[in-house]
Amino acid sequence: MTKSSKQRRQSSPHTPTENATNSQEKVAVIAGGGDLPMRICSKLDELHRDYVCVSIAGFGPQEHQQFNIGEIGQILRFIKEAQAKSILFCGHVKRPSFFSLKLDSVGKKWLASLGIKSFLGDDALLRGIKKLILREGFQVISPHSIMNTLLTPRGVLTNHRPTDLDLQDIARGIFVLNTLAKTDVGQAVIVQEGVILGIEAAEGTSRLVNRCKDLKLNEQGGVLVKTAKTGQDTSMDLPTVGPQTIIQAAECSLSGIALGSDNSQIIDYDETISLANAKGIFVIGI
Repeated sequence: MTKSSKQRRQSSPHTPTENATNSQEKVAVIAGGGDLPMRICSKLDELHRDYVCVSIAGFGPQEHQQFNIGEIGQILRFIKEAQAKSILFCGHVKRPSFFSLKLDSVGKKWLASLGIKSFLGDDALLRGIKKLILREGFQVISPHSIMNTLLTPRGVLTNHRPTDLDLQDIARGIFVLNTLAKTDVGQAVIVQEGVILGIEAAEGTSRLVNRCKDLKLNEQGGVLVKTAKTGQDTSMDLPTVGPQTIIQAAECSLSGIALGSDNSQIIDYDETISLANAKGIFVIGI
């Protein structure tokens, strides 16, 4: 057994959370882009859990029922007709301009109810949306309530370990993210030798890493620090990494990745950690 497999088994044992899902009510999966939605659906199948999948057009898997992001009323009607009682959000969706949204009548009412939250950061917006969903009589559950192995465990997860300089860069990154949390901006930064090379904004982590390639102080080194904002509601949105993140970090010649333990998620844990070991990149849960 590899070091990462041992740590994963110790950090994320099979818990009653997964075993108890058979008796729970039907779930509506609101699916955006990436691998996570299909993995959640596969896990629900494995657990013999009844569910329906709502795919956001342009982002989610095409084999499921497609809805445009502004069709709030139609989405709610579809979920209610399916008799789902809980809603689970997973996958990435690019935030559109509200001025370009083609909202149905329910969507327009929601926008009016959200008010100023519509123009604030993602967390404020998601909190507002969650409140409206609860008002409709649904529960909101998190992806890690279905797949408890998603959450990042604490400690060094790879064979490669951060140096003292890396740890200083991680501390610097945490300080910056905690400071930015007050403005509801950013879940990730890249730090090298104490210098902030880039802060994640609307472009997402992938583009953050790509644009930092030309900003490196030295060819080798630097750390991607990624964690949930202070006070962030993690039921609807969590910082996420996977194998592709490792590939991009290697292309940028970063030393490693630091993730918030229990407030970030790793898709395909074993593949991600094995790839990091192969690329000489450390991954640490902080």
